[in-house]
Amino acid sequence: MALYPVQPGIQPLGMFDVKDTVLSGLKGGEVMTLGAEGVTNTTSETAAFDVLDGYTFATPAKRPVAVLASVATHAFVALADEGTGPDYFTMLGTVVGGKTGLVVSGGATNGPHTATASGKVTLWDKPGLYEVTTDALPVDFASSALVPGTSVLGFTSTGKLQRSGGADVQTDSGCAVFVEFAHSSSLVTTPAHLVGASSAYNRVKVMFLGAAQKALA
Repeated sequence: MALYPVQPGIQPLGMFDVKDTVLSGLKGGEVMTLGAEGVTNTTSETAAFDVLDGYTFATPAKRPVAVLASVATHAFVALADEGTGPDYFTMLGTVVGGKTGLVVSGGATNGPHTATASGKVTLWDKPGLYEVTTDALPVDFASSALVPGTSVLGFTSTGKLQRSGGADVQTDSGCAVFVEFAHSSSLVTTPAHLVGASSAYNRVKVMFLGAAQKALA
């Protein structure tokens, strides 16, 4: 579905071209880093139109491209903000935008995936509170071993946030801390269980440590 920045005032780093083989599979909340591709388009790797506008570094015959983080040695990490859930790109229940760019699937009107038109992904590198929908997490993420404020989260070889001890978590890839499971992005919403209602958790709230603070064991 999507990534939800929870803490007011957090600003994204910006939009980056995405490696084409990664593009369509993004859900939002994946851990990403920067790689490099040639400046010449090919049939398998096409640059976004304005990739040479100078919004980031440029090296001879190479251009920056966002890829899924896969090993702990990646010195820069950020969270991807691209999703396709019914509440993505909506405001007060109304879809932002007109017919162009909207994708209708199963009767629900969804916001456009990053692959639509721009070919880019928004990267969030600032420390702060974020929520990631559980469909972007490994199936074995949930565990009684998760302790709020204590459990360090790393990432898998496919860029998914993962708890310590979970399948495929990369050693020394710590980039976030577990806060709680949630069902709302609000900072003031009363948890359902406190008013006697059943809880259906579909998000996990994390404290992302920021692009340059990926050194926890």
